[in-house]
Amino acid sequence: MATNPLTTFNAGSGLDSRLLVDGLVNAEREARSAPLTRRVEMLTARISALGQLRSALSGIATSLDSRVRTGELGVQLASSDAAISVERVGLGPTSAVASAVVVNKLAAGQRLNSPVFTSGTDPVGLGTLSFVFGRKSPDPNSTSFLFAAGTRPSLNVTITAENNSLTGLAKAINDASTAAGAGVTASIVASTGSATLVLRGAEGAENAFIISAAATGGPNLGTPGLERFNHTPGAETIVQGEAAQDAELVLDGVAITRSSNRIEDAIGGARLTLRRTTTAGVAITAARDGQAVSGALADFVGTLQAMRQLIGDFRRPSQDGEEPGPLANDPTARALDQRITRLVTEPVAQANGLRLADLGVSIQRDGSITVDSARLANLPPTRLADAEALLRELSGPASPTRPGRLQSIAQLAVTASDGLTRQRDRANQDLEKVQRASDVQRTLLTRQFAAMDRAVALSRATQVQLDQQIAFWTQRDN
Repeated sequence: MATNPLTTFNAGSGLDSRLLVDGLVNAEREARSAPLTRRVEMLTARISALGQLRSALSGIATSLDSRVRTGELGVQLASSDAAISVERVGLGPTSAVASAVVVNKLAAGQRLNSPVFTSGTDPVGLGTLSFVFGRKSPDPNSTSFLFAAGTRPSLNVTITAENNSLTGLAKAINDASTAAGAGVTASIVASTGSATLVLRGAEGAENAFIISAAATGGPNLGTPGLERFNHTPGAETIVQGEAAQDAELVLDGVAITRSSNRIEDAIGGARLTLRRTTTAGVAITAARDGQAVSGALADFVGTLQAMRQLIGDFRRPSQDGEEPGPLANDPTARALDQRITRLVTEPVAQANGLRLADLGVSIQRDGSITVDSARLANLPPTRLADAEALLRELSGPASPTRPGRLQSIAQLAVTASDGLTRQRDRANQDLEKVQRASDVQRTLLTRQFAAMDRAVALSRATQVQLDQQIAFWTQRDN
């Protein structure tokens, strides 16, 4: 084991130099680092407490925003008949709705059935099938039809030796249609000893289509090929099972047509899905649910009160020997509390000046926040929309121009935490400097005590020599 030079030097001074150096260095370091350590601990506690407040406020805002977005606080849509289902689009209708809808026709996509094959592995022939989209109408001069091409691009499907089968054709059509967004789907309906290709188009009269084949022959020249899938005026080898058509309905006495059974532009903020035709009008209604607003407000006030209690706990002063709260003298915590209480009385422009106080929210003498549900119940129905707008504004994202939003209030804690974090980083850097200074001091003191030990050792050696010389002289004289 290596010899400690200070232990060796003790032979000179007789002192425990290591213990003495450690004591001096540690005392100096403790005196300088103790206030810095306390400062780091205090800053860490403040940062943590502010983080909890920010998280709590953001949680309240997120919860309230979720209730607004799901439409719980808005106009509630309803249908009197399952023939038409109704749901919100975006924030839903902006006002009450009372409409009657009669469905005379459902929108449908064109359906074509091919000749019957024996199985899905039967060859269909080589070449290209071209799909052209547009509108079909009966031909008054024949049993066929007339066709007017639309603006949608055509779709080309090529059959080669690698996919020359009924199954290969269905896959090629689906792949090409998906890539082009053509809305055509192909499937094979199979039974014992038979297989039929079924083609379906997108809903709407403008989505009808014709098919023309450019065949290059079957597996053996002279055998039937892709011409078996022709569907053009006068050449309907693949026959129509269902025609493409628009939905026809009467909304509040006005006849309208739509290309889809999902209709979003008939009643503002509502999506109608037509399920079947009707003979009588289906009532589509929308009204605000005051109970939903009341419940949301009660929950919101309860969370605000819990929030204030949390702030109060963090701001508690030292009492009866107990440590003060981590934010006892923190200006940001005080500002957060003030901004929260100010929400009760501040009018909200986006809600036509409505205040939480107008909805029955108040601050009691003991500082608690409560809500009077009876007062909210007496709110005129015309102002329920303003109540929803008020809660929507409170739950919105942080904005420098919207200080009354919960997320804007929470941002105060974020800004303060960033500043405190910088202070803590500087304090930690100062602690590192103290440690480095202690290391330097230890080295210097070690050298100084080593030099002292050497000097003391030399002095003792001289003393021994003198003592021996004196003793010798004394013996000689005797």
